[in-house]
Amino acid sequence: MAYNQDTAVIRPQMAEGIPCTQEDIIKLLEDTRVELEEKLNDLEMLSVQATCMTYDMVTVRTNPSVVESMMRLNEAYLNCKESVAKDYKEMLTKPKENKSATD
Repeated sequence: MAYNQDTAVIRPQMAEGIPCTQEDIIKLLEDTRVELEEKLNDLEMLSVQATCMTYDMVTVRTNPSVVESMMRLNEAYLNCKESVAKDYKEMLTKPKENKSATD
């Protein structure tokens, strides 16, 4: 089944009833070869880009200073979160105290 699909893509002008010469087939094969080379070059470029991205990711993740920075950032976030939660609780309780004092 895949073979039929591939041949339909490779030989679109060679439908039944249309005569084709040996030169037509040679040109078609040459065009196909050129297109395959272009696709291979595109694939190689994508492979190089993926390799570079992987290298960058591994470098960032294994760099000790990055790990230390992330730990400090996480600690600062947790401290900030705790402080905001504390301030929020205080803010919720203060209006109740003020309301009861004015009544």
